[in-house]
Amino acid sequence: MKQNMTRRDWLNKSATVLGGSLLGSMAGISPLKAAPIPSSNAPVRMMFNENPYGPSQVARRAMRKAFSESNLYSMRGAKAEFKELMAKLNGVTPDHIAVGFGSGEILKKAALMNGIDKGELVSPVLTFETINRYAKTMKSNVKRIPMDGNIGIDLDRMADVVNRRTKMVYLCNPNNPTGALMNTDELESFCKTMSKKATIFVDEAYYEYVMDPNYRSMIDLVKQGRNVIVSRTASKVHGLAGLRVGFAITTPEIANRMESYLTDSLNIVGLRAAIASYQDEKFQVFSIQQNNKARKVVTDFLDEKGMRYLDSQTNFIFIKTEIEITDFQPAMEKHGVIVGRPFPPYTDWCRLSMAKPGIMERFNHGLDQVLS
Repeated sequence: MKQNMTRRDWLNKSATVLGGSLLGSMAGISPLKAAPIPSSNAPVRMMFNENPYGPSQVARRAMRKAFSESNLYSMRGAKAEFKELMAKLNGVTPDHIAVGFGSGEILKKAALMNGIDKGELVSPVLTFETINRYAKTMKSNVKRIPMDGNIGIDLDRMADVVNRRTKMVYLCNPNNPTGALMNTDELESFCKTMSKKATIFVDEAYYEYVMDPNYRSMIDLVKQGRNVIVSRTASKVHGLAGLRVGFAITTPEIANRMESYLTDSLNIVGLRAAIASYQDEKFQVFSIQQNNKARKVVTDFLDEKGMRYLDSQTNFIFIKTEIEITDFQPAMEKHGVIVGRPFPPYTDWCRLSMAKPGIMERFNHGLDQVLS
């Protein structure tokens, strides 16, 4: 791997260049067998941004082996091993890593920290809601900033509302539910300036899926010692959503504080699976390549129909159906597809998660019937 190429860049380049050969070489092993194609009567889950292939065979072997540890209090050693690996892969020290039950717990820990500090949280109107919901549980004031005209995150408006009461700013990049990226240079500039006033939380749950060559993680700002938290998850590309493994990359001071909020021990099976999966580059390339193929099946159809959708750098697409989502959901379920929930105020838009490429044709057929 070239020194100036990040691990994500290598995975995405491999997914683009080697996709065909990988499919051929992997046709007889784990990924294609990991999750069976649903029967024609079974509705397909296209609402939770899940990896339809499940964990790789490498991760499954690690899980089976971990069953022998499940009677032991051995999570501390596995956690240290996981932190060492994440530090190595991201060019930081283990002291920069805080581990949680999925990135959801990392978000809740951040909201808890903000609440303890009696701070306000600034967040976009349309984004992943876990941190906002938990901030309200902590009785924090949450300032919601409207999206710009392209349904993007308006960094200028967010900067305008940051004041002495603001303790945290939340940004999801790529954003959920839109799948859209922020301009990297603008985001970096925002983080550098605003991190002098508040902690900037950048949620990079879909980091591995990004194909835009201009994209950069905000981890370099952490390495510079700035007041920034970057979160990641094993739930998406790695297919470990049900095992709940996530982590933050941040300053040692913040990481130590977040770790102090851990309420119990982590899952040994999940940790072992994540340790194995993060080293299984072949499966990661496969997941990315198949996701890109599935997304193209849908976007080609949407282009043919002349329907608007946002450019996605994730494993889902945000589509303007011009049908209220509360009507669109049951209509699509009749055609064997379960789509995403409402995302106010964009209630005639649908967040569609990617299934296997062949299965996405079911969505196309259902959509065609609903619109006819």
